[in-house]
Amino acid sequence: MENEKKERDKDKKEKEKAEYEEGLKKTLTPFLFGILAGIISYALYTYGFIANPTSEDGLLIAILMVLMQKFVYPYLHTSIKGAKDWIYISFMTVFCWFISFSLLLNIHI
Repeated sequence: MENEKKERDKDKKEKEKAEYEEGLKKTLTPFLFGILAGIISYALYTYGFIANPTSEDGLLIAILMVLMQKFVYPYLHTSIKGAKDWIYISFMTVFCWFISFSLLLNIHI
């Protein structure tokens, strides 16, 4: 009886650990992709490929980074289920792009 309880507790802890790791992957990956999109947008603005920072070209880069994550998550062994996960990933990526691009523009000016 006690062995079964210990085994269930062990399985529960392993499941919680796996869910925690998956949550970290789903948070850190869009964060890093958003920062990368901000750096790319800033580099394109600095070298003159983007005429002004208010153009939609930088946002296009952020959207492309969101789409690129579709191919990254299978390598991280993370499953993306449904629209809720994609909305979260998209929001985090665009938010981090906006913050990093804005900070880099403020440093430049």
